[in-house]
Amino acid sequence: MAFPRALLLSALLGSAAVTLAAPVFTPCEVNTKQWGSITYEGIPLSLGEDGSVEVGGVPINFAVATCQTTQTDRYDSQSKGYLVNANDPSKCLTASSLDQSDATFSLQECQFNGAQMAGDVYPEQSFAWDFDSNGKLANAYLNGANSNAVNSTQPPLYTIKAQNDRYSFDGSRGKLLVDYTPSLTSLPTPIQIPQNQLPVTATQPPPALECSSHTSGQIIFNNQTSSANQYKGPINGKWEAQADETTKFVFEECDYSAAGPKNDNNAVYGRIRPATDLQDSKFQCYELTSTNYDWVNGVELDGCGYSTFNFADDPDQPLVVPRWNKISDAIEWVIFQNGTQLDHAYAYTQLDFDTEFGVTQYVWDAHGIGFAFVDADNQNLTKYPPGLVTFNADS
Repeated sequence: MAFPRALLLSALLGSAAVTLAAPVFTPCEVNTKQWGSITYEGIPLSLGEDGSVEVGGVPINFAVATCQTTQTDRYDSQSKGYLVNANDPSKCLTASSLDQSDATFSLQECQFNGAQMAGDVYPEQSFAWDFDSNGKLANAYLNGANSNAVNSTQPPLYTIKAQNDRYSFDGSRGKLLVDYTPSLTSLPTPIQIPQNQLPVTATQPPPALECSSHTSGQIIFNNQTSSANQYKGPINGKWEAQADETTKFVFEECDYSAAGPKNDNNAVYGRIRPATDLQDSKFQCYELTSTNYDWVNGVELDGCGYSTFNFADDPDQPLVVPRWNKISDAIEWVIFQNGTQLDHAYAYTQLDFDTEFGVTQYVWDAHGIGFAFVDADNQNLTKYPPGLVTFNADS
């Protein structure tokens, strides 16, 4: 339901204020070293193709411009101000409307320090947040023209939300929206904003990770070269050998070329995901538990990433990524650094590893498949042929 703007502002400005310590007004200066991504339910905000702010995607770097602060106790404070694009401080997070449902957000010219006084906040760009000085994130709410503090006993007049309750396969929950909800009795879900102080100003966002086609199928492990743990058959969702397993996986082809890996007709790089992500609206990827060279590392589920990196900017940063050879169907985890492939991981069963290979190591999952990067610290592994992991794509 829409409310006339004049009526809305009259109601807001006439409301009673909470009794707190006297607020301190500042000139709304941007703290360019207090920056980072803003998240909604742990998901970073990004900029969509139409200019709308979205939930999910390559994170926008935001900085904070504080216009007013009230210290509520020794450690906690409540503030009001702007959320600024840290890579373009002339642009602020802005609501399209204050008096309707499903209003969108975009980055618009900042209206710092309005006509009234230094520290005046433009309503469509005004946010309120509470901050515990022991933490690194602050819970923030759209404040609009509200003159009241926002706290547990005095909720904001607006509810921020994601357009969709569930993920799309590419990790988006649609646009960041806001409803005018003047009758709230408790705090709604906040966005979380950076409050940590960094030694440098914001770096440019990393390149987006572009992923295209995806293929479903089973992953097969062949460890018949082992003396104690011979097996050939499918694996389950925990990457454990299980002969009667029907678990399906998805290999999603992605463009990591900025970091070094380049796809060709024979082999492609990407990410391995549970096939259930196609129906369950989740955004999960399998990753190695570590790239540590001293032991066999397990495989675990984690949130997928939205970006890669440019090795020219980060020559020391390693990238460990799965590769699917479409000729042999082999799946390998490959490590790149400074744009060059350094090694690939070898697959072994983790059970009885000490006795079979003579290598003392941490066991992530005694029944699971592990991957090792072979070097001088675990050279005993070279005495035994590794297992073979293949992707049996659905026809």
